[in-house]
Amino acid sequence: MKFQLLIFVLLIPLLSFSQKEIRGIVKNRNGEPVFAANVYLKSNPQKGTTTNFDGEFVLNNISAKDTLVISFTGYETKEVSLNGIEYNKTLVVVLQDDIQSLETVLITAKDPISEKFSVVKMKMLQDVYLNPVSQGDPLKAISILPASTTTNETANPSLRGSSADRTRVTLNSVPIYKPVRASQLNNQGFFSLFNPEIINKQYVYASNPPLTYGNTSAGLVEIQTINNLDKNQLQLSASLASVGFMISQKIKKDISFVQVYGNYQFSDVFVDIQEEKLPNIKKFNTWDAGINFHRKIGKKVTFNSYNYFIDENFNGIDEQFTFKGDVITDKRRIFTVNNLKFYSEKGVISINSGTNTSKQHFKFGNIYSEQRTSQIYTSIDYKWHVLENTNLQFGISHDFHSNKFNDSIPTYYYALSLYSPNYFKYSSIHNHILEMYSYTNWDINEKFTFSSGMRSNVPVEKQKYYFSSQLGLKYRLNNQQSFLLSGGKYHNYSIPSFYSKEYNLLSSYQVALDYSYELKSTLIKAATYFKNETGDQPVNAFFFTDKINTFGLELFIEHNFCNFFKFTLANSFIDQKMTIDNKDYNGYKDFDYLLKTTIQYNNPKLFSIALTYTNRPGTYYNEINGSVFDNQTGFYEPIFSEHLYAEQYNNYNRFDLSLSKYVRLKNNAIITFLSLNNMFNTRNQSQVQYNDNYSRKHFDYYQFRTIYFGVVWQLNY
Repeated sequence: MKFQLLIFVLLIPLLSFSQKEIRGIVKNRNGEPVFAANVYLKSNPQKGTTTNFDGEFVLNNISAKDTLVISFTGYETKEVSLNGIEYNKTLVVVLQDDIQSLETVLITAKDPISEKFSVVKMKMLQDVYLNPVSQGDPLKAISILPASTTTNETANPSLRGSSADRTRVTLNSVPIYKPVRASQLNNQGFFSLFNPEIINKQYVYASNPPLTYGNTSAGLVEIQTINNLDKNQLQLSASLASVGFMISQKIKKDISFVQVYGNYQFSDVFVDIQEEKLPNIKKFNTWDAGINFHRKIGKKVTFNSYNYFIDENFNGIDEQFTFKGDVITDKRRIFTVNNLKFYSEKGVISINSGTNTSKQHFKFGNIYSEQRTSQIYTSIDYKWHVLENTNLQFGISHDFHSNKFNDSIPTYYYALSLYSPNYFKYSSIHNHILEMYSYTNWDINEKFTFSSGMRSNVPVEKQKYYFSSQLGLKYRLNNQQSFLLSGGKYHNYSIPSFYSKEYNLLSSYQVALDYSYELKSTLIKAATYFKNETGDQPVNAFFFTDKINTFGLELFIEHNFCNFFKFTLANSFIDQKMTIDNKDYNGYKDFDYLLKTTIQYNNPKLFSIALTYTNRPGTYYNEINGSVFDNQTGFYEPIFSEHLYAEQYNNYNRFDLSLSKYVRLKNNAIITFLSLNNMFNTRNQSQVQYNDNYSRKHFDYYQFRTIYFGVVWQLNY
């Protein structure tokens, strides 16, 4: 022991000579201190520190033979040799601006602060264009995910059993309400309003949406337009029911660009060649146009403006209760989204604004409705890089809504013929949603990331006060596996409609656990979640839910094999119960399984082909088990079963086949595509119907077998 102590005492001078302490200060070229700069040893990057608010740092136990590395976003990384420096003096390090690094900031700063807590990050080429289910539409692409519980063949996103009215879609930080076209090729609402050519990334939060956004109590789909144009391009397209063009043009290299597009959709050929497969469609046509402009203003400011217009008309056949007749709709809509961003070394200030105006007419039997909608959205956000491993975002938003209804309403809900009695009513309602929020993301270490958010409204015009909050913890077991635990309470207002002309406040409690395992050729995802959703929300025109409880299990497998093949399998178990007038009933999306699977062959030299299969139990509906004749109207009044939502439609089964071919000729490219929807012509029940006295029932069906094809020509210049 005495010998060991002697050795230690003798080594003290040697240790003192080789292991030293260094003090320093980091400044920029203007002499200002740089806060949160990284300072570490080149031989051991894990051995380091960060500068304080005055740019100062202290690093102990360093070797004179090592090299000091100082780095910070927006500046050139600097290396200082420790051999020969004076350790008794403060080391002054001056960082120079790094233009290339600043450009990186401008790009990565567009990623949301909550990116690590999204369930899915989708890219247009891989997840939309090559997704056979999407048919080239960003919102339709979501339907292949196990979290998607859309059951009515539309593009309206329903996530983890919640209604579409609780999920929000944003474009460049601005909410886009009713993001689906009212009429489309195969059925109403089949496609969204978004052109995939302008989109860069799409984030899907299946539950626990980040509180950087408000007015959502289920999920969130966050869409971002492109911020850089690689090449100029002219694109012309033609299909069985549409023609269109798109021009992408650089205005000033690496500074500004513009994208302009337009489409005309028509039903003549599409309906005529398969009229028997489209019994409820008579005619439709749609004009739409969009322009997206992006510009960098100096080195630290960017501006983006997106403007969109659509004019659509639809004429078809519908059946409600015992009346069957023509349904006629038309709608004109224009919306704008503008974003101004200011970048600095410490953060990003964003000023976002959006406007939306629309006018819609609907006519069916003795129902006539004219609806005018206006929306103005404004938000100011600041994303602050507090430390290298910590980000904080806070801000304020104001979302104004106005709806005006001029309606002809049936006096008796079951008497809908043209000659049945009705009355006229004018309604005008509006709503202010003024909210403040803060959201924090903290990388605790290489394995753990923690997030928290708070959002509160400022009550306007006798509104109720509410407070939303959330917590999240992500654990990376290794490079292949991760767990995400999240939970919180959320609020949103319902969107008024002909049947419910109110802004009802909805809320939900949610908790979810997501697991991801990724190998070179295989991806496995699993999740379990629980939701408690409250608020007066319509199930249909007659019943409103008090509460919906949903428990779910999800599994998703994606496997690539034999170079060109990819197989995906998604399945969900959903146990859902809803409460109406203090009684519990089967939820509309109460499924023992919800199976979606695809097999895909993608060979660039040959062609791409994919087969998709969807299978689930039928949804529940409310049975009519009797009637009473009404002498005044000449119609039978239905008597609903006391056991609400006890009846169930038959199982849903559908196969879809898609085929495409890409040919490149120098600066030109030609893309041809063909899709065969519901290829086995399965009769999937969508809505129950009755004869005149409700003694017999029959069904309407979802889309029968239809064929669709087209070609796209691209010129890069």
